[in-house]
Amino acid sequence: MKSILLSFSLLFFFQGFGQEKEQLSIKKGDFPEGVYQTLEDVLNKKPTSTDEVYFKPADSRDSSSSPEKVFFYFKEKDKRVRIPLAVSHNGEMYFQTYRKYTNKKDKGYDPDQYSRFCKVTNYGRFIYFEENMKGLWSKAFMGNLSPITYSIKGNTKGIVLDLDNKEFNMLRDCEDLNDFLKQHQIPEITCDSDKFTMGELQATIDEINKPYR
Repeated sequence: MKSILLSFSLLFFFQGFGQEKEQLSIKKGDFPEGVYQTLEDVLNKKPTSTDEVYFKPADSRDSSSSPEKVFFYFKEKDKRVRIPLAVSHNGEMYFQTYRKYTNKKDKGYDPDQYSRFCKVTNYGRFIYFEENMKGLWSKAFMGNLSPITYSIKGNTKGIVLDLDNKEFNMLRDCEDLNDFLKQHQIPEITCDSDKFTMGELQATIDEINKPYR
């Protein structure tokens, strides 16, 4: 009888543990169209404003219909969207970086252009996008190389929205990446910051996010 009761106790324990460990996740298209003033608005998936906006590519040479970095403008006022944290537009979600919402280790970093919004390129357990930070230099910029070949230590930084801790975390180098993975009970990876590329970082985040999409 005791063994039966113990079995039931363990069953309920693991069921409860599994429920506690259920991960938050976000899929592409989860955010209604609009402007999101704060991180709380983003987490609640509730736009602060639904005023119509349009964008201009941050790089005038980018002629794609869905550029990764843009400046947004309110259509009615023809005025740039400067303060809000995020914009959901035509099925894509865009963020700008703010010290207010970043992990305390990352507060010394600023984008090399303010009021620029970066398109989310990966959804799931973590929202992922990339931004160029000022004051940082990478050998990769000495040549016309693809951004995916840039070192994780370079100017372009991968940024994740950590839904568990409700903050943005910049993945600055391999040590920082593995600290982040360890914090979320995700296996660490073998990684050399001088050789680990942004393409490899993108692939790592994609593998983590796949089960949650």
